[in-house]
Amino acid sequence: MRYSDTFPALTALTTTQVYGTKRYRFSYSAAARRFTIEIADPADVDENGLPKVGSSSYYTVNYASPFAASLEDTSVIFYGGVDNKQQGADKRLPDDKQIEATFIRAAYTDYKPVFVSTTLLDKNGAPFPEGTVIQDGTEVTIQAKVKNGYENGGTVQCHLQLSDSKDYPTAGLSFPDTADQTVTINGVETADVNITGEGIPFDCSPTETVITYKAVVDNPDGMAVTVGQMMLDDFFQSKRHSGDTLIPPIELVPLDPEKPVEEQGEAGKDYHYTRTPANENGWNNADVSIVFFPGDFSEFHIVDNKNVSDVHYLVPGNTTQAFTDELAGKELGLQAHNPTTGEMSTLKDDTVKIDKTAPALAAGAGGALTLTDGLAGVWKLERYDAAGKSWVTAQEYPLTDGNGAASQTHAVAQNGRYRVVDAAGNASAAQAVTVNDPPAVTPADPGATLPVPEQSTDENGLVHAVIHDSMQESIDREAPLYGGRFTTEDAKDLFDSRYGFSSNVDRDDGLSYRYTISQGGKDVTGQGVDTTQPGAFTVTCVATDADGNTTTVVLTDTLIDRSAPPTVEWGEDPDPPVGPSFDPLKPTPKPVVKEDTETGKKHAYIYDTVTEAVKEPGAYGGKLTAEVAAEILSGRYRFETAQGDEVLTYGPVTVTVEGKAGSLDTAKPGSCLISQTVTDSQGNQTTVYLTYNLLGRDLPPAIDYNPGDETVEPGSVLDEPEIIEDWQNGTKYATVKDRLVQAVSNPPLSGGSLDGDELRALLQSRYQFTSAQPDGALKEIRFAVTQNGKAVETIDTTRPGDYLITYTLEDSSGNRTSLFLQYSLREGEWGGQLAGGGAEAEGPYTGERSNGLPLLSLAAAGGLLALLALKKRADRQG
Repeated sequence: MRYSDTFPALTALTTTQVYGTKRYRFSYSAAARRFTIEIADPADVDENGLPKVGSSSYYTVNYASPFAASLEDTSVIFYGGVDNKQQGADKRLPDDKQIEATFIRAAYTDYKPVFVSTTLLDKNGAPFPEGTVIQDGTEVTIQAKVKNGYENGGTVQCHLQLSDSKDYPTAGLSFPDTADQTVTINGVETADVNITGEGIPFDCSPTETVITYKAVVDNPDGMAVTVGQMMLDDFFQSKRHSGDTLIPPIELVPLDPEKPVEEQGEAGKDYHYTRTPANENGWNNADVSIVFFPGDFSEFHIVDNKNVSDVHYLVPGNTTQAFTDELAGKELGLQAHNPTTGEMSTLKDDTVKIDKTAPALAAGAGGALTLTDGLAGVWKLERYDAAGKSWVTAQEYPLTDGNGAASQTHAVAQNGRYRVVDAAGNASAAQAVTVNDPPAVTPADPGATLPVPEQSTDENGLVHAVIHDSMQESIDREAPLYGGRFTTEDAKDLFDSRYGFSSNVDRDDGLSYRYTISQGGKDVTGQGVDTTQPGAFTVTCVATDADGNTTTVVLTDTLIDRSAPPTVEWGEDPDPPVGPSFDPLKPTPKPVVKEDTETGKKHAYIYDTVTEAVKEPGAYGGKLTAEVAAEILSGRYRFETAQGDEVLTYGPVTVTVEGKAGSLDTAKPGSCLISQTVTDSQGNQTTVYLTYNLLGRDLPPAIDYNPGDETVEPGSVLDEPEIIEDWQNGTKYATVKDRLVQAVSNPPLSGGSLDGDELRALLQSRYQFTSAQPDGALKEIRFAVTQNGKAVETIDTTRPGDYLITYTLEDSSGNRTSLFLQYSLREGEWGGQLAGGGAEAEGPYTGERSNGLPLLSLAAAGGLLALLALKKRADRQG
């Protein structure tokens, strides 16, 4: 509608007051003949939903009525618009703006309904005594006090009804029919009305109005008893709701197993029962027990909600109910009761679902899986993560009310070990599934071929291939290979130039690589390999795909020194068919390498010693011949060429006895030297000298150097022992002296000290002890360490010092040999042994040594003891 120019001008509003969603209230005062507009943000409203006076967004506009007094009894319609304060003109909104309004309600301007209080009384309208338990079926009176809370407000005709809002429910009550209902207003009974239906009519004024009506407690489930009421004005039908709890519930509280023990409280009071916890899907895969704790209640009822005659009663002395059968879903009602007080707990619903049977997993061609479970249903397919050592979800299936489908299918794209888990948490047997091959390897050289991979599948369905390859390189000391040291960076470059790797996993073709380097059976990845020295080392590359399948390439790189002589290693069998046994864990004797002045070729000399007691009958048929010696050498040693061509020429085996070629009579004490020379394709040679000693039974235990020990210089021999004999019983006593000097190092040897066990280990490594008796038995008689004549428990390796180690062994005949080792620690660099501590070989042996041999001349010297002089050491050529 258009207003005339006489329409009063409205106060201009700011964009902040107009734009956006606003709550408007339009009102008219007949007494003042004034219109009022109130504006506020939706958040700034009072309990009746009206703009809240005094709030930050509140704004009001007042203006006098433009209508004649005679028109003010007619209906007035309010509407929104825009006024530009210009006469006879309209103001249009911009195209991007619009006005929308939603009518909420119309109400009296001087009416503000208030529920003062709602009280539960007994059937006579009197308060219940304190502590009264209001039981189910009790007749009660509900008293509501209401008024018009508007200051100086008028009287509005209203009805009191039960609330129609779900936010204000009425529960646990039933109401009599109107004929049986008793309603009072301010103490005056009002007939033919009821709280139900159209409600109770009354005049709402600023004076408090008291209304009562009857009800019956109808609460078998023990829940909260509540009443929801509303005041409805008769003209505008505006509503004012109220909600009250008349009887609070007595909660049935289960034990919370997640709480710490100290917070769980007292059984029977703070909690009333326990129930075997179900999993996140509401299932159990084992027996379910409900245990009642008497206290506040003395009875506990478990009712099958679908068969109310199926009831279990738990009382003191019988507090546990177990469910042991598999159940698809047994719906239970749980409630506790105290017959003495009449108290009834709230009714709790529970559903027991038990599935104890594992699901099944079937694998078909191409990784097609079928997952089945007949009760709880299929929940998850899991794959074992070998790296994390745990099961991870490969596929999770939707559940309906905690139940899965009876069957699911899955196409596996990843190798692995799989299992199916049902909704109850039961897991099937794991099954390895293989759909992808391991990474492929191709040589970078199109003309080269690789050996066929050795392939295996592990328990997790992952496939592992191993390829062994080899190569040779000649060392160059002038321009060392790989700059003198082969490292993991060189390994990567070598493999990049020699091989190509590719993944067979479609979903992810990425590969990861791990390189290791080993030499002599030891991992040397950290320090690398010295490429200025001949020998072989192994480079291993493990390529791993996205599944975890691996292909391992083991590349043996042999570094060839054209001037290096053949090497000697222990034989394959530590107990060879011919000859004495040996310890394969001990190092082989160190060689002495010399250059042939005529040919320029290298010649290595290996010195080894074997000492045995004479056997009856003599070993090797009584004679150690050259033929027997050849078998001994072939079983005891392995010769290997450093040239990489496997070409070796074996010279004849000779047996030297007392400087002459021949054979050794093994039926009596004696000694011989067994030797053989091996020549490689370049003319380099290695000669092995094996001294073979046979001891007579009348000799004390023999001591020899262990030629492979790091503290023994190659070819060294001990000084001859001194032997004395007890002329009364013939017992022999030998004395052997030796000296060992080692450097004080940082960090110090053996962590700073050598104790008795470590020193014994040093002696057992440095020396070979042999009994001349057939049983070969030796026992320790004495072990002592002294410094400056005083006994010490340990040797301090952090500082220089001199020590004497005494070690005495006795054979089964009572003969003894004592070793006196002068052990010295010195500043600076020292080898294992000083000159004078034992003779060192400067060249090949041409005869045999006789340390400890039974070629003795006995001289009687009177008294109890006689001194025996041993045969001199065999001559050695330098």
